[in-house]
Amino acid sequence: MNTIDKLQYDLSQWYESSSIGRFIRWWTGELKSFVPKNYQNKIFHQAVKVYLIPKDELIEVWLDKGDGVEKYVTEEELQNLDGEQWWHQVQHISTQADGKDVEIYFLLSGDEVLVRKATWPQAAKDNLDDVIQYELDKFVPFKADQVYISHKIDKHNSDETKVFVDLAVAPKERISKIMELCEDKSISLNGVDVNISNPQGVPASLGINLLPVEHRKIRNLFNLKLNIGLMAILVVLIYFIMQTSIANKQKKIDTLTEVNSKLQQNARISKQLRKELKDTIVSSRFLQNKKKETPQLMTVLSEVTSVFPEHTYITRFKISGDSLEIVGQSNNANSLIAKLDASPNIFVPQLVSTTPDPRTAKEKFTIKAELKEPKTEEENGN
Repeated sequence: MNTIDKLQYDLSQWYESSSIGRFIRWWTGELKSFVPKNYQNKIFHQAVKVYLIPKDELIEVWLDKGDGVEKYVTEEELQNLDGEQWWHQVQHISTQADGKDVEIYFLLSGDEVLVRKATWPQAAKDNLDDVIQYELDKFVPFKADQVYISHKIDKHNSDETKVFVDLAVAPKERISKIMELCEDKSISLNGVDVNISNPQGVPASLGINLLPVEHRKIRNLFNLKLNIGLMAILVVLIYFIMQTSIANKQKKIDTLTEVNSKLQQNARISKQLRKELKDTIVSSRFLQNKKKETPQLMTVLSEVTSVFPEHTYITRFKISGDSLEIVGQSNNANSLIAKLDASPNIFVPQLVSTTPDPRTAKEKFTIKAELKEPKTEEENGN
């Protein structure tokens, strides 16, 4: 897409979402309602929509001229020619459009597209594309670089606080094959949509567009130019309408101010909750560490008491980090080293001191050991 095409596309997107575009559509609809149906299509030209529906290994062509969707049947099909020549049918429709715009859409079945309902606050509406990219993993089991994403706002269910969105994703590989197929047949697509056909099999589009922007057919802006001319003629009428609009916008400002106040209050509450959560996590970690230390102390103490003989008793039992210190009395302090050395959880026991106790006729001893196996010289070198 070159610079001119991009500028034209951006202008078209702005017009579709602007208040000017909405007013023109409303004004045109009101004028059209006063015209007999027999003359509506002649006076108010509508784009001819072509739907390409994959079926088995073929592609069916359906046509919508504004008065209903019907399958397009050409003379070639009536003469039992090759039914795969669908692009000939599309080209024939374009040449017979009588100056009307022809919009071509490729409709995928529901089995090829994953469609989800999503809800966000109204505050997210202006940045909906960024929000969808950020929270995509909550709705679909794919990464953003694996699929093409499109969405449509459900205006019927949306209200002042929430915006309901139809979210659709399709594998990039499938969309790429469709683009290659149409480019090979010189067919310019306006979009790739989802087929929500009725029970009679008549196709209908969901209203999304999975086709990348740079591959979309640039819209003819003739109607836009015509509408701008009408706006120049109706500028006086718009002036009076805008006076009413100012009051409406003031009401919206008041509403947004109220919503902003609530959001600020919620932000303060959220900040307080985060602080409480952080304090809770710190406390939880402290308790977890204590819990981890307690079983080690009890395990080592139980093991020491089980290997020491009955004539031995402990007056002091201390664990500091990975070091163990035992103070007590025994008939034979030297024999305790061998017993501790046989323990799988005690390493390098050493008899630090022994002192005879005349009162008990036993030896006072101090033994130190490690609770982790010391590294070898080779391990220390590495």
